[in-house]
Formats: sequence, structure tokens, C-alpha cells
Amino acid sequence: MTSPSGEGSADLPGTRAAVVAAVLVPVAACAVTLALLTAYVTSGAAGTPPAEIAVTRARLVQPLPDRDTVAYIDLRNTGGTDATLVSADAPLLGSPTMLARDVETDGAGRMEAVSALKVPAGGELRMSPTVGDVMVENPPELELGERVEFVLRFGDGSTVRAVAAVVRPGE
Repeated sequence: MTSPSGEGSADLPGTRAAVVAAVLVPVAACAVTLALLTAYVTSGAAGTPPAEIAVTRARLVQPLPDRDTVAYIDLRNTGGTDATLVSADAPLLGSPTMLARDVETDGAGRMEAVSALKVPAGGELRMSPTVGDVMVENPPELELGERVEFVLRFGDGSTVRAVAAVVRPGE
């Protein structure tokens, strides 16, 4: 190669280094990407279907005057990933809610708040007093058979709507 002045190029080694760098950088990036994809696939997470939640049954216990009440919402997860229920709200009731379960300490039962309830992949969450429920504080008067909508929020940010029928205590 000659320069415009007709002399040979003294910059040939620098040009060769630039060409080598231009080739090696993309090759190295591809190698790193391939290694990460291989690790992802071998971890078992690739191709796992996300959680798919369906409400199978929902009921809200008719509240007694000036008493809190509970809702039991049964969920089925047909997906391949566990789901984590983190909250449930009943916007039309205008009442605060929380996830809770009954626990017994020294022969006395009490309600205890829980931060989340798990809906296993390919399984169910059947709410009950000991497994978990949605506690509704200071609910308004509700008639038997009335329907109340709940918005269930999951750890992944998704939501599911459930319509609970008001039932007698013990049903």
C-alpha cells in the first residue's frame, strides 16, 4: 500500500490490529450470548409456560352487624410456573382487605395476616380458615346471594377478577 506521497504505509500494523478487533468483538459477544442462552435453557426456565390462573369458586361470608368477614376464593393454576397471590381488593365494598389465616396459639384461635398465598404450578389454592382467606374489615351490610367483585393481584404484576357470592356463615 502506498500513501498519497508515494511512500509505503507505516500504519499497516495499526490497520491490522483494527481489523482483528473489528472481528473479535462481535465473535466474543456472540460467544457470551450463546453461553448465557445455554445456561438459561439448561436451567429449565426456557419454555416453561407462565402461570395461568382461573377462579373455580368464590364466596363471601355474610357479615354479622359490626363484624369483619372473610372471602374464600379457590384458584386453579394450569400454567407451568407457581403464582403468588399478594393482595385482594373489593373496590365496591369500600372496605380494607388483607390476606390472612387462622392460627391457634395456646388453645386460642386468632387471625394472622399473611404476605402471600402460593398457587402451585399445575395445582390449586383452596382457601379455608387455616390455609388462607381474604379478610374484609368493616364491610357494609350484604344480602345473601349478592355478588361482590374482588381484584386479585399476583407477585408478577398480573391481576385476576373474581366474583364472590354472599353466603351464610358455615356454607
